[in-house]
Amino acid sequence: MTTPPDFSLPIPSLKDQAKSTALIGYLRAQPMAAKLPFADYMQAVLYHPQWGYYGSGQVQFGAGGDFVTAPERSPLFTLGLVFEWQQAQAAGLGDEVLELGAGSGQLALDFLQETERRGCCPNRYLILEISPALRLRQQQRLRAVLSEPLFARLVWLDSMEQLLPNAPRQPCFAGGMLIANEVLDAMPITRFSWRPGQLDTVQEQRVACDGARFTWVSTEPSQRLLHALRFYADQWPPMSLPEAPVFAEINETLADWLAALNAALSQAAKPTWAYFFDYGGTSSEVYRPDRTDGTLRCHYRHLAHDDPFVYPGLQDITTWVDFEHTARLAAAIGFIVDGTRSQAAWLLGTDVPDQFTRLMNQAADRATSARIAQGFKELVMPTEMGERFRVLRLRVEPA
Repeated sequence: MTTPPDFSLPIPSLKDQAKSTALIGYLRAQPMAAKLPFADYMQAVLYHPQWGYYGSGQVQFGAGGDFVTAPERSPLFTLGLVFEWQQAQAAGLGDEVLELGAGSGQLALDFLQETERRGCCPNRYLILEISPALRLRQQQRLRAVLSEPLFARLVWLDSMEQLLPNAPRQPCFAGGMLIANEVLDAMPITRFSWRPGQLDTVQEQRVACDGARFTWVSTEPSQRLLHALRFYADQWPPMSLPEAPVFAEINETLADWLAALNAALSQAAKPTWAYFFDYGGTSSEVYRPDRTDGTLRCHYRHLAHDDPFVYPGLQDITTWVDFEHTARLAAAIGFIVDGTRSQAAWLLGTDVPDQFTRLMNQAADRATSARIAQGFKELVMPTEMGERFRVLRLRVEPA
């Protein structure tokens, strides 16, 4: 099925068009280009080091970029994590923080400055960033803003293997807190069609090239895809299902990724609390039968649409996180699952309401107080991020 191009999106610059064209040429030259797995396509358009959206640093965060994450909306998000950090320290966890994919560096900046203010700085703040361009951008920004003693606590890693005790160049992670904000939603996924829960109806959706444009093509499912979907078999009564198949997505490699993360964290000297923030829901919410086109969404200059073949390498591609399934996989691997909460419930359960009052009382003018109030609303209101975003907390004990 060939989707007509979306001409409502802004036109990229000539430089960006050339970059996207180079990536298209790279994809068309792949051995399986006639029927490329969508996960391979998504890996390339997001993480190719020269042309990928994240890998090359194409992504721009904040009001002037493609989307705004919670740390950019309000420092109150990070203050909630500082509260959790203090609870972790009181519970005797490790004295280090590990952030997966630091984006603009805003969360790290706010976290280090606030823990310095409260007198509870982590011994080290590790950032696992696989994009060389984003890593450099983070280093330049944080070096320019942080004091030398705070900046000296930062350590950048480029692979999970560097967390292990025998890792070269860097000492291993000592345990403490792991933060993954909007990481799971951007991991490469497999696209498929089915009558929900009926595994004999599954068709994998791969990527083909129809002239000058990529398009979807249906193929028989791999055994790996069917194995990943086994948890959903027969979850919905057949009589409640639509006659026509619907589209959906799943991360086939999530279990392997969680296993590698658990193996690294379990070798720390002390326990770790891991926090995963993302938009998503339960299995029944993510795969509900009336969701005919899955949850795959693209973001370009604050415009959301559903065509991943527009401007390859210049736009973000995401899918909802099935927190119920993620927790089930984590438990099977060896994580201790503390459960999930909405972002609003989590924030309101920390000292953020008190911090909000403090910031409002300190506001120098009405414009500042209005900005603080608006940021708080965006984090907790159901119509904003409050209910659409969730947090999963996992715990890891030393092996």
